[in-house]
Amino acid sequence: MSSRKKSKKIIPPIPCNWKECKLFFDDIWELNEHITSHFDELHQENKAIRSCPWIECTFETNNFMELKRHIYYHGYYTGLLIRGKYECEENKNIPKCKAPTKEFDKIPDLKYNFVCEWLDCQRTFVSIVEFHDHIIQHASFEYEIEKSPNDIRPKVKCKWSICNKLLENRYRLIEHILTHSNKKFAACQNCGEVFRTRTTLFDHLRRQPENNTHKFQCEQCFKYFATEKLLRSHFLNHINCYKCSLCDMSCPTSSSLATHIRYRHLKDKPFKCTECEHRCVRKIDLEKHMMHIHSNHVHRCQEAGCNYTVRTYNLLRRHCLEVHGNSPFIYMCHCCDKLFKHSKYLSKHLIKKHDFKLPSGHKRFTYRIDENGFYLLETLRIESLEVTKQILSPHPIETSDLTQDSTCYEIVSMTNEQDQRIIVANDANEARLVGEVVISLPIDNISL
Repeated sequence: MSSRKKSKKIIPPIPCNWKECKLFFDDIWELNEHITSHFDELHQENKAIRSCPWIECTFETNNFMELKRHIYYHGYYTGLLIRGKYECEENKNIPKCKAPTKEFDKIPDLKYNFVCEWLDCQRTFVSIVEFHDHIIQHASFEYEIEKSPNDIRPKVKCKWSICNKLLENRYRLIEHILTHSNKKFAACQNCGEVFRTRTTLFDHLRRQPENNTHKFQCEQCFKYFATEKLLRSHFLNHINCYKCSLCDMSCPTSSSLATHIRYRHLKDKPFKCTECEHRCVRKIDLEKHMMHIHSNHVHRCQEAGCNYTVRTYNLLRRHCLEVHGNSPFIYMCHCCDKLFKHSKYLSKHLIKKHDFKLPSGHKRFTYRIDENGFYLLETLRIESLEVTKQILSPHPIETSDLTQDSTCYEIVSMTNEQDQRIIVANDANEARLVGEVVISLPIDNISL
């Protein structure tokens, strides 16, 4: 009877590229120990400046410990290259890297030893391989301590500096803690870039311009992506995960929320124009003000026979579209297909003719370009479940009370009556409705 047991992957042996050494090793640990034996040769050299003995490496230093860290990393990096080559050869459907070929190993600047930041540890390591092994032992030991006598799998806390994240099991804890140490899985054999997982290595190969099939399109902004995973990752940029504590404005990033608060709710404008009384929130705003108002710099239309000049590039772009382009009207009402030259005219039209109201917390409508090149009203706003709770709750919700369920989102349809909401989860059968629902998900299963 033939065995159906999967055969164990056999990774090709890893070479030691120390000059004049032609040995190969089955794993990175054996190579690491072998490199240690080579250091006796370096000790015998009484030189102020020491050169790296690795093949084709030109690194030099007067610090012996820095040289050791550098050489140990060479062995680690060689293992990543061998793993990357193996993974690509095993997956024939993955395209080859078209980026410029690396000239030598990409070794980072290693001025200090690797420090374990696990609670009450602080051990340091010259070898990155020993460093990674050490922190894995921390994770395994922590799991054994937390494991109950009844062998019920506990949630284990990561005790890395300023972390304290709870993980479901030993495997998740080890996987998580290795992100703190920046452990890599493989390197691209062509360009030498390193990657944390096999998936990110394959994404690197697929997303290159020569290999990109443009198969996956975002239905919110119509950008194309090489893989479904990249599309899903990109789609998170359209989800508002942060709510302003002073109004109902929601933003996709913490930085955009900070910008909103700074401009909307704070009166401080520290940057004053030296030519007039105008004040600005940021230095870059002042620079734009100086260029647009107080400088002689202008943008000129490049069309033959046109002498149009303007101070801002956006106005020049609008001029080119309206006068020289094929689309003088670039804003379109999604209700009656009427065309407008400016967003403010379309906004007035939507409010007066179609009884639209601004979304709660927002000062203006937002528009997005469609596949035909027209800007249409953004009629969907996607929010995280946590933001939904904060907006709908009549009482302030403490951050500690939120579930932090990143697999649940809310889609808000802006209407002329009231925001219509649907809370969606990873499983479509678990969708929970709030009010009347007239919309559906932009893409299936948007959670990662």
